[in-house]
Amino acid sequence: MGVFFEVVRDVSTMHERARAVTRLVLVVALLMGAVGVAAAQSTQAGGSVVVGEGETTGDLRAAGGTVVVRGTVDGDLRGYAGTVIVEESGVVTGDLQASAGSVVVRGTVERDLEGASGSVSITPQGTVGGDVSVAAGDLTIAGTVDGNVKAAVQRLELAETASVGGSVEYSSDAEFDRADGATVGGQTSPVDNLSVDSGFGDVVEGPLGLLFGVYGIVATLVVGAALLVTAPEFAESVVTEVREHTLRSGGVGLGALVAIPVALAIVAVTIVGAPLALLGLMLFGLLVFTSAALAEYAAGAWALSYTDVESRWASLFVGVVGVGVLSQIPVVGQSVNLVVFLFGFGAVLGLLYRRYGRYRSKTTGATAR
Repeated sequence: MGVFFEVVRDVSTMHERARAVTRLVLVVALLMGAVGVAAAQSTQAGGSVVVGEGETTGDLRAAGGTVVVRGTVDGDLRGYAGTVIVEESGVVTGDLQASAGSVVVRGTVERDLEGASGSVSITPQGTVGGDVSVAAGDLTIAGTVDGNVKAAVQRLELAETASVGGSVEYSSDAEFDRADGATVGGQTSPVDNLSVDSGFGDVVEGPLGLLFGVYGIVATLVVGAALLVTAPEFAESVVTEVREHTLRSGGVGLGALVAIPVALAIVAVTIVGAPLALLGLMLFGLLVFTSAALAEYAAGAWALSYTDVESRWASLFVGVVGVGVLSQIPVVGQSVNLVVFLFGFGAVLGLLYRRYGRYRSKTTGATAR
């Protein structure tokens, strides 16, 4: 049973981060519609994304084979790439959040460094003004970190030139190499089952967690209402699919929730595939949020089936608010939220697959005639 709950916790975390990414995608999409070119300039994708020396840009989201900062990012940098590099002349005035094969800081990150990567390196010239919180294969610190270090890694190295102002926490099973001369202002301690905030799920954590929870309920209600108006037949089909094929829907949802991000990550490490992976990430996020709204609508319809109330709008309200409130309960809430989502996600994917199959059959038949 312990293994089961570990799996539920890990997959639930993936689900929460996917929904967090979706909310960010929706916000970005709204901003792009409102300010057009200005918003588009904050997102770049290509084989190589470079902020040149002497160049200054605002908040930047970049996807590519390589993301290089030689100039100034006046704000936060989010990099999805094979390699993310902040050169000696480079400055990121906000947070650096990276999902990459390797991350190298030779310049200055004025706030936090967060992310998931194969390897992370802060060179002797590199400086991080805040905390370092990473999940990686290897973390090498030879430069300066003014805050704390939290590393879920296989190997941690503090070189002789390393300077950490706060404490250092690392995975208890990691290889730890601290050279003579390396300085740490606080405690250095191994931690069992160390969990880190990689920066991509932070919008649902911290003191503003309740606010974002309320925002999530409102956003889900808006999306659900839009679906009931524009695609009522499909919404009802999801309810029927979940009711009649519950286990199949849950299995498909679980498999897809694991497989799709892995496939996108594999595509992202190639130069040609990085832009496609970014597009795929956005589409996946929108699919997740849409499925979540339909899943909670289905949950509401199931709950109201035990009453005399027959209303699509009541089903939507009861499902979204009910799941939203339950999700705030520690441990149990996450599990309920995950199970409801998996049923809806699998049902949506199953329906889309079958409808695509019917469309292909009609197209093939028309071509044959």
